[in-house]
Amino acid sequence: MNHTICYISKAKEGLTAIEIENIFATTQTKNNEAGIKGILLFGFGNFFQVLEGDKKVIDDLYLKKICDDNRHYDLLTIINYPIKYPIFSEYSSEFNIVKTNTQLDQVKAYLNQNKLHHLSKNIQRMLNPFLL
Repeated sequence: MNHTICYISKAKEGLTAIEIENIFATTQTKNNEAGIKGILLFGFGNFFQVLEGDKKVIDDLYLKKICDDNRHYDLLTIINYPIKYPIFSEYSSEFNIVKTNTQLDQVKAYLNQNKLHHLSKNIQRMLNPFLL
């Protein structure tokens, strides 16, 4: 069954650019290996992530790894429920790390084109603070 979890969190104070790059690299590699789709963004000291995939895989990742990761805090779960239409599985064949405004604009454009998916407007609204 398709499932999605979306959350925001604050980066641990003093987290370096190298540590953030390591988070990006590990997240992208591990999520692709597990068949997880979605995006990860970092901006203004906050992480924003959308995970889509098999419910058990997503739940295990979120509850056993993400929630226990001491590189961030004040984790707020925004979305956590089954979905009929995954948004990001058609956006890309892999999990995406969004590092530039151009990439963020591409995600927003994709969401605009997929108005059939009830999550796209909510996710787009959450992406707005990440625009520079």
